Amino acid sequence: MMKYIGAILAFIFLAFLVKVGFENTAKSSAKSARLACHKQGTVFERVYDQALMKEAQNALKRGNYKLLSRAKKAQYMESRLFGYVDMKAVDQMVNEKIATYRDAEVQSNIPVVVDYFVYENDKGDPGKKTPKSKLYAGYLHFKVTVEGERVYVIQIDFMDLKGKDIPGKVECAIRSLMTAAS
Repeated sequence: MMKYIGAILAFIFLAFLVKVGFENTAKSSAKSARLACHKQGTVFERVYDQALMKEAQNALKRGNYKLLSRAKKAQYMESRLFGYVDMKAVDQMVNEKIATYRDAEVQSNIPVVVDYFVYENDKGDPGKKTPKSKLYAGYLHFKVTVEGERVYVIQIDFMDLKGKDIPGKVECAIRSLMTAAS
């Protein structure tokens, strides 16, 4: 009789451990809420290499980076966003936000590439089936590479159809980049 009670208790304990382990694993996500600005929308970020991340941050502080940008317009609906959003103005915002972290005393000779695009949410896309997927106006997607190796990625949604909230999202993305850790 005691064998059966012991076996039942062991089974219950094992089931509890599996349940707790599954819940903790299921909650892991790239969705970020690390900074206050992350809580104002949807943000996904990931550090791929912590050592290179520190090098990239130092290079940005030194001003040793190349900026690449592009616009991804809607294809299934009439593109409206880029009638209001000028990519050269967004480039200037990104450069100005990076410049706020400039520190001439930091030593870094590694060239960094900050590659980003502004994506217009294509609400006419037949692949967007849920109403939630059509709520946001678009997103900014930044990828930072060092010598061709991906180091950091962040994607941050914006809601204004004319892109009026893009400056705040650029500021949040750059702050995220400059404060990211593993």
